[in-house]
Amino acid sequence: MNSKPPPINPDAASPATGPTPGPPASAPASEELKATLRAVFDRQIPNYGDYNLVCGSNSFEVPGAAARGWAPPRRRNFVIGYRWHPAEVIVAPFDEKSLAATGVPVAINMTNLARARRLPAVRSSLGGYEVAASTGKAFRFGVENTMPLASPNGSPDERAVRRLRSIEQAHDAADFHEFMADFVQRGRPL
Repeated sequence: MNSKPPPINPDAASPATGPTPGPPASAPASEELKATLRAVFDRQIPNYGDYNLVCGSNSFEVPGAAARGWAPPRRRNFVIGYRWHPAEVIVAPFDEKSLAATGVPVAINMTNLARARRLPAVRSSLGGYEVAASTGKAFRFGVENTMPLASPNGSPDERAVRRLRSIEQAHDAADFHEFMADFVQRGRPL
């Protein structure tokens, strides 16, 4: 969802081999989902053009949670805006079914950063991050190369097609992980 051009993929299907089959025509394409989530972010942030965006969720795997009998956390999704200079993260919650904002975005930067840390990778998950502001607002989230989104409410036939929704963001996720490595390092006490 960021403004950088996507990388050129030399492995993309050529006219000789034909295109690879995609999702059904009625399933929203990744780029359409990105545009919708960018609008969710843009409506809430005054200088929205300064930020690159990724989609994140708190549903990454937590080590030991099932073994301890903990209930899995309620899935929360975020449009995460970030910029390198000045270093800042904005976490904007949204509902994955309606793609509508569900809360007030929280900005975390070097003036209000209470903590930023990398959470460990577990099984197929890349791990995640925990960021907290000095106001007490804290978020745990992961950003994957492909972020699946739940299907919207509707008839069973509509849900069967729409459950295929996902955001392809490998290029954006790589840039975000690089940014977060720097953000976590800056947030460490001297």
